[in-house]
Amino acid sequence: MIQKRQMIAAAAGVLLGYGIWAAAQNFGGTADGGAGNTGYGRMADAGGGAGAAGNTGAGASGGLGADGTGGADGSGLAGAGQSASGGMDSSSQSEAPELNEQERAAVQRLAAAVKSGNKERIASELLADGDTLSWLYYETFGEERYRYDGTEFRTDLAGEGMVLTGAASVFYGSFGENGPEGRCTALQAVELEKPRYDYSEGIWKDGRMDGAGVSGYRYYQGPPQGEAEEIRREGRFVRGKMEGTITYRNTGSDGVTATYTMEVKEGVTQPDDRWIPGPEEGVYHLEADDNPAYAYALTEEEMKQPRWVNLLVWDVEE
Repeated sequence: MIQKRQMIAAAAGVLLGYGIWAAAQNFGGTADGGAGNTGYGRMADAGGGAGAAGNTGAGASGGLGADGTGGADGSGLAGAGQSASGGMDSSSQSEAPELNEQERAAVQRLAAAVKSGNKERIASELLADGDTLSWLYYETFGEERYRYDGTEFRTDLAGEGMVLTGAASVFYGSFGENGPEGRCTALQAVELEKPRYDYSEGIWKDGRMDGAGVSGYRYYQGPPQGEAEEIRREGRFVRGKMEGTITYRNTGSDGVTATYTMEVKEGVTQPDDRWIPGPEEGVYHLEADDNPAYAYALTEEEMKQPRWVNLLVWDVEE
């Protein structure tokens, strides 16, 4: 962010790489936000991709429902013993490995959090049961993906439910044979200095975000020093990349929010006459829609990069 009254003193923002606590996973990518709406320094934004190692790179949160939380109850999980359509689904009985008592308890706690539609609760459960869920995914499941329908894990992905994709990441909502299909959410819990969740929610097709959606992150117990508390990108996705008019919102550690509207093509910023050169050579600023004291800053090189994309992917080879 750049505060116009302090343009001369403006400094480069922070681009923070992060790694998840679980030893078996290392997520690439960057924290999007830097110092937030402090009005001082250039805002950093999402850089690299998420998730080469650990068979994930996906975090998930709730699908979009009428209240933005997804599903009739915000969960995408069917009732006990029933498919999402309400009938018994005896044709797809699970052949997934059998869980031990500790694993079953952890899954039930996570499923209850998912059903609540509360992202903070989901992230908290992922972190609290991290060791158990890590063992479940990497050892019991052997990194295979199974759909939990509210009562058991099934080998067939097609249907409603939740799917673990790592020690601290889960997809929930609607699935087809190739992954998320229809309304679905990906949520990944990360604990650095403070816990946070990364999420992507909206419409998916063949395992990729493809339609209206929202992607971002939130530090739910306050951000570390120099970090934004919450980042939100909203708009239309085409095969995982944002397209057309998008809205970007940054909430700083001071609680101040700044909102920006910009044009994007295949995930790449499309500058117009609202982008003005700043005091730094090769850096352009876009004034916030709701707060003229702040501006979003990108270098010429950053404007050429596909930075407006879904980082919480289903297939790490996307």
